[in-house]
Amino acid sequence: YMDKKLKEHFLIDKTLPVPLYYQLKTQLLKLIDEGYFKSGDKLPTESELCALLDISRPTIRQAFSELIKEGYIIRKKAKGTFVSQPKVEGYFFQKLSSYNEEMESLGLHPSTKVIGCEVIKAPDVCRQLQTDKVIYLQRVRYADDKEMVYVETYLPFERFSNIQKYDFTKFSLYNIMEKDYNCSIAYVDRIVEAAHADKKVKEYLNMNEDDVILHVCTTAYTKENEAVEVSIASYHGQRNSFTMKLTNTKI
Repeated sequence: YMDKKLKEHFLIDKTLPVPLYYQLKTQLLKLIDEGYFKSGDKLPTESELCALLDISRPTIRQAFSELIKEGYIIRKKAKGTFVSQPKVEGYFFQKLSSYNEEMESLGLHPSTKVIGCEVIKAPDVCRQLQTDKVIYLQRVRYADDKEMVYVETYLPFERFSNIQKYDFTKFSLYNIMEKDYNCSIAYVDRIVEAAHADKKVKEYLNMNEDDVILHVCTTAYTKENEAVEVSIASYHGQRNSFTMKLTNTKI
């Protein structure tokens, strides 16, 4: 990185009233947008930029800090600072659709890996679904071969007996529920929270030690208000963002 070619891409002007950290931040953003620094690329270190641009370490640290907060770069412990992977922007808080439909609408290729599918007793979920036992389905969902979300799904056994026979790498769960079990989802309740991923989720989603997840708990209902699915989805925090539209009902 310590070469004249890189220095030519930076125009830090100490005579301007614009703060130096902001000049550096906007120029790093420009280099990322133009593809000079691509997703996954390691950025110059603070000390390298100090020597290259003749600006102080606190100035560089402030520029890096803002870019990290805004999600453009990430800092990996003992490895350095890297350009983030672009996030997949989902709209599933605004409309009901399957994961495959959501990804395809964004121009991405969805795929699924099934971790397991079995019948178990899970008291809390069984009470919620008003059943004695549940079908427990575990999947990792991908977009363009990148791990996006680990999903644990619970279905009432009596309502969906033999659903384990389906190949969930090829078929949408909601489509199967609708076509083969005459069960259409009318509405869902969702709870979202940020959390630290446990060891299992980190392995499934190929996450770094300090990455966070977006934890989404969903309960799906029919138009008769029957709860027919509970899912706990752990979204890779570095690869996903969600958009919500709020409407003023007084207008």
